[in-house]
Amino acid sequence: MTTMKINMRKAREKFSEIINTVAIKGERVVLMSKNKPKAAIVSLKDVKFLENKTINKAKRLAQLERIKKTRDGLAQKTTVSDSILTLKKIREERIEQLSSGN
Repeated sequence: MTTMKINMRKAREKFSEIINTVAIKGERVVLMSKNKPKAAIVSLKDVKFLENKTINKAKRLAQLERIKKTRDGLAQKTTVSDSILTLKKIREERIEQLSSGN
């Protein structure tokens, strides 16, 4: 997918042409003013992709927030899971074995 840059004055003159290029070929058009990008024209397919990406990001952030709240709640209760204690015990035993040379 290519991106075409065009001056805004020329874009006004060729507006229909630009819209067709975006819609049919899927090209992206960056509208420039004084050699600086000002806006973009993208296909509906690109818009849907960006919307889905934004929605998915929002869902992930909400999920991370729920995880953080759960972890904070567990930390306040000073709850330690059995698996953490078991792993700690195994680690200590392994360190002891390594230091004694067995």
